[in-house]
Amino acid sequence: MPRAKGRSALLAFASQASLALTLTAASLTRPIASYQISCRLDTEKRAVEGTELLTWTNTTAKPAATLRFHLYLNAFRNTLSTFWRESGGERRGDRLPESWGSIELTRMTLADGSDLLASLSYVSPDDGNPYDRTVAEVQLPRAVQPGETISISIDFRSRLPRVSARTGWKGDFYLVAQWFPKIGVFQDKGWNCHQFHASSEFFADFGNYDVSIDVPVRYRGKVGATGVRVEERNLPGDRVLYRFRQDSVHDFAWTADPDFLVVDDVFREPAVADTQIRLLLQPEHRGQQARYLKATKVALSGYGRVLGPYPYPTLTVVDPPWGAMGAGGMEYPTFITAGTHRMAPASAQSPEGVTIHEFGHQYFYGLLASNEFEEPWLDEGFNEYMEDRVVGAAYGSNRPVLTAFGFRFPIGVAVHRPLDTNRRYFQVATEDVLASPAWKFRTRTSYGANVYSKTALAMATLERLLGTPTMNRALRLYADRWRFRHPTTADWIAAVRDATGRDYRWFFDRTFYSSGAVDYAVVDAKSEKVEPPKGLFESEGGLVEKPPAELAKGKGWKSVVTVARLGDVAMPVEVLLRFDGNHTYRSTWDGEARWKRFRVDRGPRLLEAVVDPGEKILLDVDRTNNGRLVHADPRAASRWTARAVFWMQNLIDSLTIAW
Repeated sequence: MPRAKGRSALLAFASQASLALTLTAASLTRPIASYQISCRLDTEKRAVEGTELLTWTNTTAKPAATLRFHLYLNAFRNTLSTFWRESGGERRGDRLPESWGSIELTRMTLADGSDLLASLSYVSPDDGNPYDRTVAEVQLPRAVQPGETISISIDFRSRLPRVSARTGWKGDFYLVAQWFPKIGVFQDKGWNCHQFHASSEFFADFGNYDVSIDVPVRYRGKVGATGVRVEERNLPGDRVLYRFRQDSVHDFAWTADPDFLVVDDVFREPAVADTQIRLLLQPEHRGQQARYLKATKVALSGYGRVLGPYPYPTLTVVDPPWGAMGAGGMEYPTFITAGTHRMAPASAQSPEGVTIHEFGHQYFYGLLASNEFEEPWLDEGFNEYMEDRVVGAAYGSNRPVLTAFGFRFPIGVAVHRPLDTNRRYFQVATEDVLASPAWKFRTRTSYGANVYSKTALAMATLERLLGTPTMNRALRLYADRWRFRHPTTADWIAAVRDATGRDYRWFFDRTFYSSGAVDYAVVDAKSEKVEPPKGLFESEGGLVEKPPAELAKGKGWKSVVTVARLGDVAMPVEVLLRFDGNHTYRSTWDGEARWKRFRVDRGPRLLEAVVDPGEKILLDVDRTNNGRLVHADPRAASRWTARAVFWMQNLIDSLTIAW
């Protein structure tokens, strides 16, 4: 650990430089929790030792008598942590390595020298786990009044685990994330500071970050981080210091790897400020450099056109090494981790998909800083929806690969966004209410299927009901209103109402706030030749057993179609009847009743009946029953055979990995 005198001098330097920068560059939003951090990477101990100066403002109408901090690395402290218990020691299907991490506080004082560390205790507001150490609370000698700003100095030591879940090391590669003591969000109802769960991410206030990172000299030029690099300086003992600065963000992460290939590029688009792109690439993935850069630019353009321009001057994209994919697929402000394979056919859209998805979190999580613990669908689900739109528009259908013995072979089945990419939802459609806190889903499978896939399908369904231009207006209104703030689901519903002039609460009650399934089916479709009627008919003032001349000959066909709502959730649906001679009949049904019957007398012969022919209701859990042919057509089998091949390759893929 650095000597106190060295830490103080470094912190003083950072404070002076930070003041100079603040005078020349205005923040994009008012800072609430700002950090000046000086840290040193110890590669032998796999640890980061640091000191931070936290400047925090109470923006509520309530005095704060305590402070609460996230100590995320304590999730890896032992197998008794809430994260470890909930994960069962697994992450993304792999066993977590028994490589432990922790964060220790060695000093915590106020500006007047008051010691806060003596009052520190650990709390578990979510599950009461007495062994969890991911949330700490300290008592203040005097409450922080509304509008008051205080400064807290903290010394800490962070031990990094081997890469497994969002952070850690593998060989000389480091992803240092969720690594420093981080204050929770104080609200009028008190502290919002949840434990680190297996199926949750983060929530924090915006602030200004000024971080100095001391690393061994072999990492020269190979350090990337949140924000703009403003300094590189040699230090004694074959070490080098990098300093990064970024205003108006709510987290800070960094990476170092002497093997990185550093690739710089610029995103340029009319009427939008340039973005400096830095790609930190593994040497074995050199051949995918152009694909990474194109995907990054596609994301900057695609998201920006709908949600407003990306406001920061830099974006760093990290390509983790083989064996460190636990560090891939993560998002931090101005800094994302992606990931690829040595053999990555372009048709599989990897690394394109993950790069675009993780950039999307610069909006959903970054600029729109919703509470990922309590409403995870607002970042992961909304982003999954936008990823499907952006990737689909730029690259078209995905062609998955078959993995066998470490090799990846493309297969010829098209996977269409968003329906095919989110089919995992259908397997657990009634298991949980989507609008649930991240740690309260029945299983992690249900968490992923609901938070990511159900939300994406619900948003895509809403887009098809509203029309894309109207959906874009709602998204832009939401993004503009809540940029640099903490939106909730109610705020999104309000944006839809204001953009459309109609109340769509009914839609969200049936999707976000329901565990019911949508399932419409054509249960019966018949078409019979019209026969002459039989019975008694009026003729010359009496009744005769002969129909009038105009009815004496059968004319046309009598068709009857029954459409049923098999699921619990009602949605407005279209019904299409297709007849001989290219004749069609369309009708809209509100879908509320359990069934509706459609009759056509003396018309052309009915060939087919389809409910939701335009596939607007993407939440329908069984599309195989959405259409019915009056007479069997063997050509229909080909469509489902192609889909079956795709799902069979998934099974083979799983067995290969297990073997």
